[in-house]
Amino acid sequence: MRRYHRSKGHGIHSPFAFKFVLNVLRERLPYYAYEELDLLRRRAKEQSCSFMHRPRIISLKSAKYLFRIVNYFNPGDILQIGTNYGVSSASMLAVSHKISLYLCEPDVNEFPITHDILSHYGNTVNIYPSFKDGIKAYSDTPTGQSTPFVLINDINPEEYNSILSYLYKVRNENGVIIIRNIARNSLLQALWDALRDAATTGMTFTNNKTAVIVATSKLPHQNFSLWF
Repeated sequence: MRRYHRSKGHGIHSPFAFKFVLNVLRERLPYYAYEELDLLRRRAKEQSCSFMHRPRIISLKSAKYLFRIVNYFNPGDILQIGTNYGVSSASMLAVSHKISLYLCEPDVNEFPITHDILSHYGNTVNIYPSFKDGIKAYSDTPTGQSTPFVLINDINPEEYNSILSYLYKVRNENGVIIIRNIARNSLLQALWDALRDAATTGMTFTNNKTAVIVATSKLPHQNFSLWF
């Protein structure tokens, strides 16, 4: 009941949080990219049926709110760790042709549909086999040096500590961090718990599946548990 109450905007006193919850996370009006995302997701789903052990495809609902979050913050460059079929990447790139994606995905060749989907966005996609390579390239961009925007879909256990250290840095630089699949992946849950518990400023929003960290130092420290 508490989640339901907050999800409707009741009891949220921060103007930023109120607007973000109602106009971004829970927005129900259609956007120009929704039809394209639906088609790409259907194609990925059809092609993935041939794999015996295949990871889940991002839901259309999740793809839509990922699009809305990126549309709201409008970052110039995005760092993404893990993608599987490329649909989550497309959800962000569909916002604007001016966005460049730095994708860390060692298994990108495992699913050919990934290259097919990402080919729609031309040279705005940069793929790296490891987090170390991707973060180095991303950090050299003006956006990566100032107000970073990071999406975490999946991580390798051996890179957990390095990624957590980098995300602490992103948080200290007023960045935005999105962590997906926290209900299905204990490492991602641990990552989210560590970042949330260590924060002293900024706001977080979660539906227990995805967590959004807006680490702006000008915002008071608040955690919102919602439905979106």
